Amino acid sequence: MTRPSRPRLGRVAASAAGALVLALSFTGSALASERATFRLLGSSPIYSNAVDVHTATGGTVHVRPARYHYRITTGAAAGSAGVTTEASGNCVDLSHYIVTGRDYQVDLQSAADAPELGSPSFLAAGWLLAQAEDLIAAAPDAGLESGALQVAIWQLSGQARDLDAPSGDPVLNARVAELRGLAAGRSVPSSLAVSVAGGDTCLDTAAAVTVSGTPGAVVDLAVPAAPGGAPTAQVSPQRVTIGPNGVASATLRSGSPGTVSVTATTSAPTLLRATKLPGATTPQDQLFLKPGTLNAEATHGFIDCDLYLLGPGGPATTAPLAPSGPPAPPAPAEPPLVITLDSPALAAPGGLAVYRLHVTNAGTRTARGVSVAQRVGRGVSPVSARGPKGTTARVGRSAAHWTLAALKGGHSATFVLKVRVGRSLAGDVTRTTAALRGAGRASATTAVVRKVGKTEQGF
Repeated sequence: MTRPSRPRLGRVAASAAGALVLALSFTGSALASERATFRLLGSSPIYSNAVDVHTATGGTVHVRPARYHYRITTGAAAGSAGVTTEASGNCVDLSHYIVTGRDYQVDLQSAADAPELGSPSFLAAGWLLAQAEDLIAAAPDAGLESGALQVAIWQLSGQARDLDAPSGDPVLNARVAELRGLAAGRSVPSSLAVSVAGGDTCLDTAAAVTVSGTPGAVVDLAVPAAPGGAPTAQVSPQRVTIGPNGVASATLRSGSPGTVSVTATTSAPTLLRATKLPGATTPQDQLFLKPGTLNAEATHGFIDCDLYLLGPGGPATTAPLAPSGPPAPPAPAEPPLVITLDSPALAAPGGLAVYRLHVTNAGTRTARGVSVAQRVGRGVSPVSARGPKGTTARVGRSAAHWTLAALKGGHSATFVLKVRVGRSLAGDVTRTTAALRGAGRASATTAVVRKVGKTEQGF
């Protein structure tokens, strides 16, 4: 197949934040053709090999598929700086270019004014974008996963040849086919409902909860606490996945009479395309997600059935015998500790990055000798570590350790690690893991961005 004159390339970008898919918030509604200033921050992770991608028009483009990261400013007007956020996404344009560090004026389109964005193929592309963070983090080869996601999205958006061999790389093509299989018929969540079966339920008896919505959606269930108190009811499990038939099941119980509310929440991002202005030749169109949520609620009554069974005229009851002697005091439990990790979504090769570990004592007793450790990935060097008053900290070649003398119940402590990111990591991702002795782990990834120029895109 011959290469067209001056072929033009599109490139990658998925999510991060997880995120991750990076948190992207716009003022107002997701306006069709909302004007924005768009800047490419760089790409990462990048596939290790340059490949020939077969275009839908019959040519080829020579490129190393990658993931792109952006800065987007919306709502700017005279006297207003607008709202600037960061996001990640994928190229959906193999006929134009984009370069790092340049501000472009673009329109942000949704399916409201670009109907093709609501087609099954674009919906599948949006689903891949929503899964990209987790897929890349779990992959043994992050670059291969990122490259395969980009090629799959080129196919789904009509840019690459929709055949078994969209590129000249068999390894890449095999993973593309697997991703296409995962995405077939899928979309980001667009509907959600919750209901509780039957009439009033006896105390401490399970009531059936039905959650319905978009197949594959992960839904969090919760029972709001009463004002000033803890929840008197429980829903189990607290997270369900909507099955292929569009429903998932849970149970609701309460130990106190009255009406109970159960809420359902799921991530429901909107697919957006940043497209060049009419008459402009740059930048290439980019596809990404605007985060959003769907919420639903149902109420259900619980009654004390014993009041009806054992009231006047009911069967007689006998008070239980009191146990002899005072009960043995329970053994004191260790204070419950929870660890979370804040990791930068992006980092510059050769630059500094800062991690923050948060340890929370969710109990009422003081925790003594709280020990925390964090290990960083290849190419990342710890520079300094610090913690709150009463902390001893030390850093090694690839890890940092903190010991906090005491952490009171209901309090949190933050431990900070500053690292140097190696230049050799440009276009890669680095992983870090933190551990709290006896209380679990937390991990995160950071994309180390690499500049993108015209020559990398066949220009």
